Amino acid sequence: MIHPATELRFIGPGIGHGVFATAPIPRGTIVWILCHLDMVFAPGEAAKLPPAYHKIIDHYAYIDGAGNHVLCWDNGRYVNHSCDPTMLGVGTDFEVATRDLAPGDEITCDYGGLNLAIPMSCACGAFNCRGTIGGEDVLRLWPDLDRRTAQSLAAARGVDQPLLEFARDARLFWDYVDRRVPVPSHRAYFSAPASRPARRARRR
Repeated sequence: MIHPATELRFIGPGIGHGVFATAPIPRGTIVWILCHLDMVFAPGEAAKLPPAYHKIIDHYAYIDGAGNHVLCWDNGRYVNHSCDPTMLGVGTDFEVATRDLAPGDEITCDYGGLNLAIPMSCACGAFNCRGTIGGEDVLRLWPDLDRRTAQSLAAARGVDQPLLEFARDARLFWDYVDRRVPVPSHRAYFSAPASRPARRARRR
């Protein structure tokens, strides 16, 4: 589930849609949460769906570190890639804002942690644009991603968290924030290549 202070906008024919903030979203705010309406298909389960569903899964779902296909039920499925993302994952159930977002800022994540089927070119325009996004990027980038996630979590107690009531396990988030439970490294997001969906990179 994507943060309520967001909306879907059409960017252009070459990119399609994107998700944008409609109000200030402070750093440390949960911007996306894995909720009970999101569909999680165990490894191999998505392939057993009727063929008409395969194009939807391939385009909109991502693969988590356990090899599950995850299909967001709302506008979360339209979040685009950036090499300097505005949100980063905290475990498998939460994504938090990495900086203060103003109305009109695009909500982005890093597709390098979504187990891409094939490398894809990127022209996001970020200062650190990698040029190519691959399914194994997270194995190289995890130290910086882990550091940025920890810095963002440090602000989580001081901001409103409207998505927490929809969490599958809200207590786990606070356990991460208060360091009662170690935050999983972004290395854990990597899944061995199997059947991976292709995702679109975009120009920021």
